[in-house]
Amino acid sequence: MTVYSQRLGSIRDEQFAAALARFGLGEFVKATPTTAGLFGQNAFVTSSVGEFVLRGAPHWVKDRGATEWRPEDRWQFTKEAFFVEQLHERTDAPVPWPYRHDTASDIFGWPYVLMPRMPGYCFNERDILKALDVDARRDVATALATTLAAMQRLTWTFAGDFDTRTIELTPYPGGAVRCVIDETRESIATAHDAMTADDLAWIDSVIENAAYVGTRPIAYVHCDYKLNNLTLARDGERWRVAGLFDLHEARFGDGLLDIVRQTCSYLDTDSALARTFVDAYCERVGVAEDAELLLPLYVVNDRMKFWAYFSRPATRADWTVGKTFRGWAERYLDALIGLVR
Repeated sequence: MTVYSQRLGSIRDEQFAAALARFGLGEFVKATPTTAGLFGQNAFVTSSVGEFVLRGAPHWVKDRGATEWRPEDRWQFTKEAFFVEQLHERTDAPVPWPYRHDTASDIFGWPYVLMPRMPGYCFNERDILKALDVDARRDVATALATTLAAMQRLTWTFAGDFDTRTIELTPYPGGAVRCVIDETRESIATAHDAMTADDLAWIDSVIENAAYVGTRPIAYVHCDYKLNNLTLARDGERWRVAGLFDLHEARFGDGLLDIVRQTCSYLDTDSALARTFVDAYCERVGVAEDAELLLPLYVVNDRMKFWAYFSRPATRADWTVGKTFRGWAERYLDALIGLVR
């Protein structure tokens, strides 16, 4: 019996074999822990017919407006399975399909997923600087934008997400922009001790401006689109996105939200590629006239998720010391606005 992560705990070879047998995926050969992943939910599994990823372990949710987390195993995998299937059927985005979801808990003690292991290489924003030269990194930035545009061809009739209680795709009260505003205010509440009066006044003005924006086109939004959550492969001299994963934050909303995280990553590590990425995205999707009203909200929303966590005393990061949220986040906003003008 091997411990695969703190989240997955100890798993016997016989359990992996039983899961493979349930889906007719050959004889168990071996399993290995993954080396990355915030939640520790994944393990690599090799069978006599191929390479797979097992995704499992209990999951917790926080209902909208609630302060406490509660266990809910149905929500994550039901949601991920839906979005993977939709992307597979209606776009050419390279998602892990088939996405085999076993709702039973008799093998591991929790539901699980078995999906194909995606081909290619997985980089983070730092190690890609050492692994690839500047021309290859520029090609990757274009590939990221191309795939993001492909995913956003998946549209829906309303902005929404899977409700944590009904486990059904449910419209957001007030629409996509209002949802981001509400999420942002919830994040602020968790980081209130690390916010100044100027921070809060600035965010209020950002929210007020965004709230005036009317209806936006509704498309698939990954919400954590970045190098860590995809694989890359090279066809000849060109790089492409070969696999996408970690769809647990997926939703239908404003696709513009999805350019923020990777652009901010480029601004931190390889700033010239922020222009390459944004330009390639805009060429394929375009940017609406109201983008300059919405991007401040989207940047604040994205950056607040990091600030709220890393400014807490228990997880205090050096980069937060001596800084205010506005002083830290506004430089990303100013740069991103400059890129879309």
